[in-house]
Amino acid sequence: MRGTGATTEVLPATASVVAARSLLPRVWSGEDVRPALQELLDAARAAGDVPGECAALYSEMAAASIAADRGRGRAAAELAAQRGAEGGYPAWESTGRQYIARLALADGNEDIALAEIVEAELLVDGLPASIQLAVALNGIAVTYSRLGLFEDADRIHERLHEVTSQVDDDWAQQAFVYNRLLNQAAWALSLIRIGERDAAQDRLSIAAAQARGAVDMSRSQARFDFNALCLFTDLMIGDVQVEAGRAALERLSADINTEPRSFVRFALAHGLANAGRMDEARREAAAGLDAVNPLEGEPVYSMLLWERARIATTEDPDHPGLRDTWEYARLTTDQVWELRRRRVEAARDRLRIGRLRRDHERVERALLEDPLTGAANRRRIDADRAEMLTWRPGSWASVLYIDIDDFKTVNDTHGHELGDNVLRELSALLFEHTRDRDVVGRYGGDEFVILARYCAPDDARLLGERLLAAVRFHHWEDLLPGLRIRISIGVASTAAAYDELFPAADVALNEAKRAGRDRAQLTVLDDRDPQGRDAGGGDVEAEATDLSA
Repeated sequence: MRGTGATTEVLPATASVVAARSLLPRVWSGEDVRPALQELLDAARAAGDVPGECAALYSEMAAASIAADRGRGRAAAELAAQRGAEGGYPAWESTGRQYIARLALADGNEDIALAEIVEAELLVDGLPASIQLAVALNGIAVTYSRLGLFEDADRIHERLHEVTSQVDDDWAQQAFVYNRLLNQAAWALSLIRIGERDAAQDRLSIAAAQARGAVDMSRSQARFDFNALCLFTDLMIGDVQVEAGRAALERLSADINTEPRSFVRFALAHGLANAGRMDEARREAAAGLDAVNPLEGEPVYSMLLWERARIATTEDPDHPGLRDTWEYARLTTDQVWELRRRRVEAARDRLRIGRLRRDHERVERALLEDPLTGAANRRRIDADRAEMLTWRPGSWASVLYIDIDDFKTVNDTHGHELGDNVLRELSALLFEHTRDRDVVGRYGGDEFVILARYCAPDDARLLGERLLAAVRFHHWEDLLPGLRIRISIGVASTAAAYDELFPAADVALNEAKRAGRDRAQLTVLDDRDPQGRDAGGGDVEAEATDLSA
């Protein structure tokens, strides 16, 4: 899988990724960029450019989010996750999955959201620094924060800080700074709600200092939202008084989104209530509630409700209904905090189990996989060969033995390092031209084998021709100018004599070599297939000019 290098390596963004990301400021400004996005998607798909396609889909997710079009966003996220998985780009698969998690949370499906976001984090474990990784980590942190898992969001932000310091990308750095401050603000609100005011103050003081000293937000699309969150922290820790805060909010109001504005409204309501100005406090709380989406703006929405209940109880402490309402709100707060604690534990348990499962799979692969080429090793091939003997007659199966012509000369002339690179390239070609259910293995040296179940002689013949052509036309000169690699293939097919299949393929390979190499020889062990048709057989040598037609 791509992206499994050392974490100190920095992967640059491709031109198509940069082009897709350049649309984001236009997306955030509310402009309809669908024609430009479609053009980028079409170009990326035509070129087989998976990172470019996923970057365009990410911009599509952002556009759908701003337009509150969940169906459009879900379709883009699911496709990004699928294309990332198929293409071997785990950071892009993770980006799609974290967005799916956020949609599940908005729909009230917390279990699904938790499972998706944990899987999204597992996908990016150990990946090298890149813009794609920064995008994925930002989304993971935001989703953890939405789930109330502030500690986990903070943990992701620590890693994201390292990534953005290695990636020269203003957007990634600005998004990191803003989202970290937003997480700290939401965390502080939750602490206030359970009575941990000193801890909330300390967190906000540190967060504000970190945010202001981290990056220049003056040119950022999110600078007004960032300034609003900084105003919230200043109001909460007492660096700005209520009247100055109101004036600052008025200056920012036209340019900030609903959620940061609601944070400021909460701070104003909280300060006014503490000063005994209950009417004004109630109006600020109501304005904040009107501005925020209860599904997208947790926990500020619930905190505004909590503040309004506190205001009402403070105004009329003897009213039994209000006392009961406030007592119920406090009880609910304790239950929510306990639920949050259990959710944190559940997320970490899922991560531990996921990592244990992944490590177990790596051990299993190491036992059954050739470390040089990634193909199945002899142990795996022999196990499949033994299992094949238990098959009931009636289903065609084929085995292809593959040998590199004059490979010893390559090693002797150019060294074993080049020989190893040739083996890796050939293995990749074999995987590219076989089905997922086929077993591609390396017996040792330059000898490869393919076990293809449900593969009749005609299909095996075509597979041999494809492999000959793939090797003939491969750009071996990229490894060494003038390098020319050819292969010989022995093919055997049967619908019953499975115990004879491997020896027959070995004999066919020797016949192909004796006949001049750079060819495939087919042997059919049954005269007729299970449907009674003639099975065919013989030499399947194909000239390069014929295969290119």
